[in-house]
Amino acid sequence: MAIVAGHWLDEVVADLAATRLSHLMQDVDWLVPAVQTVHILCVAAVFTATLMPALAALGLYGREQSLAAAYARFLPTVRFGLPVLLLTGALMVVAEPDRALPNTVFQVKMLLVLAAGGLTLAGARRAQRAAPADGLQRVLGLGALLLWTLVVVAGRFIAYSLSR
Repeated sequence: MAIVAGHWLDEVVADLAATRLSHLMQDVDWLVPAVQTVHILCVAAVFTATLMPALAALGLYGREQSLAAAYARFLPTVRFGLPVLLLTGALMVVAEPDRALPNTVFQVKMLLVLAAGGLTLAGARRAQRAAPADGLQRVLGLGALLLWTLVVVAGRFIAYSLSR
């Protein structure tokens, strides 16, 4: 059963499917694969940019630099990548709203993105205030890494889930 469901969601799906952009996305053979490619490349960039500070918080990377420096180095990639992910993801939803919006796995993925982004931001803010990585910083880094991994897994499972 979907997390978000109801008549209003059916209306949103129908309205999106009727848009010119949805028809364009469906009619131009190369458009969806191109958007998916950009989306996947940005997922890889964002995942890597959150992985490195998480590893630094755990003491497994960049011991010669501060944790704040690790976040400063990689966070711009996240700040650039997330809007691109939002845009490309929205385009894929518009292309097939009936496949994405009612899908429980898609809905879970969106919740995971919010949580992962929040933990990443919390880790970056804490790193700016606290010089050495402490226990909470390690938990934030590990939590963000786990959540971003689940985002990737959920993204792949959307294609194989027909739940509604």
